[in-house]
Amino acid sequence: MTQHLTIAYTPDPDDAFHYYALETGRIRPPAGYTLGFEHGHIRDLNESCRRARYDVCAISSVFFPAIDDSYVILGSGASVGRGYGPVLACRAGDAIARADSLVGRRVAVPGVSTTGAFLLGYFYDAFIPVPMAFDEVEDAILDGRVDAGVLIHEELLNFDERPLRKICCLGQRWHEHTGLPLPVGLNVARRSLGLPTIRLLENLIHASMDHALAHPDDAMAFASGFGRGPESRVREDFVARFANEDTLLMPADVRLGLGTLYAKALRRGFIDHLPALDIVDPDALAVPA
Repeated sequence: MTQHLTIAYTPDPDDAFHYYALETGRIRPPAGYTLGFEHGHIRDLNESCRRARYDVCAISSVFFPAIDDSYVILGSGASVGRGYGPVLACRAGDAIARADSLVGRRVAVPGVSTTGAFLLGYFYDAFIPVPMAFDEVEDAILDGRVDAGVLIHEELLNFDERPLRKICCLGQRWHEHTGLPLPVGLNVARRSLGLPTIRLLENLIHASMDHALAHPDDAMAFASGFGRGPESRVREDFVARFANEDTLLMPADVRLGLGTLYAKALRRGFIDHLPALDIVDPDALAVPA
């Protein structure tokens, strides 16, 4: 009897780079298993986990405590910012770009459960959040529906191709505040699969990233089909930032950053408890320091 397992990730070059080998059959599951892939906006993937829709799913890191009874964190697949991350931006020429306050301002967020939304609330007070799809945020800023917005995915690097200006890099500010990397997103697996199947999936996901790093041109060619905005320079830079050795296997400082993120989110009331960081790693691999 064959077991079909589903994997969901965002339709962005970094995730596509990671899953290239698995999705194209360069890495195959063992006999008795098949894999299916789906893509969705991060806010939708977050919410899908409340219904345990997918066996493996990419989520916002700060969302994990809402589903930790149903999912476990995988050691491979994290998106990590080392001094960079979500960007708070406004229209070019707007005085808000030089202000330290967002009081009373309408600010677009790519889903209220995202890491970017938490960081905005952690560093700024009394703004009016306006949830929307991440790929609508730039246009919402430019057409005046909002005063500013939190940019994620490729928009982190290509926003200056439009009349937009950075107010703050929230990932950089996080690093200045904590001295730690920012785990923006995670891969999680359904607990009900059982540890043997979860570890099988983790081994496959780790092997897929390892293959991509060993064959970057092929993986990048696949990932390019998922890009938006300016071509190769931005796309390759974005993939290098968010699909790398940290994605292959979450190192110790990123795990510390994850625990720190949850501790701060709990103190601010963004989450209601501290989740256990019982991360499932590949077989026989030590966590890098």
